[in-house]
Amino acid sequence: MNRPIIAQNITNLSDARYFAAWDVSYLSFNMIPDSDYFLPWEKIEEIIDWVEGPKILVESNSIEYLEKIDGHILSNMFASLPLSKEAFFRTTLDEVTKGLPSGRYIISVKDDLEKILQLDQQTLQGLELFLDISEMDLDRIVDLPHHGLVIQGGEEEKIGLKSFEELDRVYEWLMDEEA
Repeated sequence: MNRPIIAQNITNLSDARYFAAWDVSYLSFNMIPDSDYFLPWEKIEEIIDWVEGPKILVESNSIEYLEKIDGHILSNMFASLPLSKEAFFRTTLDEVTKGLPSGRYIISVKDDLEKILQLDQQTLQGLELFLDISEMDLDRIVDLPHHGLVIQGGEEEKIGLKSFEELDRVYEWLMDEEA
């Protein structure tokens, strides 16, 4: 892929293998206890042992010192802490426009695509934005600026059985974009 992609909230092996076949940059697992996508570390380990290719991220409210991961997705900015692994911070478009230190940031596209399209290079200097399109109207995908993307799978119909029709549309668009 020409742009970095994070497949977030992975909860099953079907999603993990599907996104690994896409050649996404990262698979992200959620360890926030009250999240709908929470997985305990033992289940995450079980899934990542079956997948090769993407780097592994853990989303949590604190820095998890786990050996098998490559980085974190955090909601809090731990600017004063030395991070030994890759770090992505969830934030809002308002925070981006106010100014943020250099780093990788995830923002939702849900209602702000027009504002995102108007961001200027001065505001974006030193920032690597990842656009969370998981709640976006996919008919607007062709309008997306060239930033990293955050996508999401879903639940299996049965273990090992799942439809990927919506995600196939995103994949086809990405492949057309590369052509």
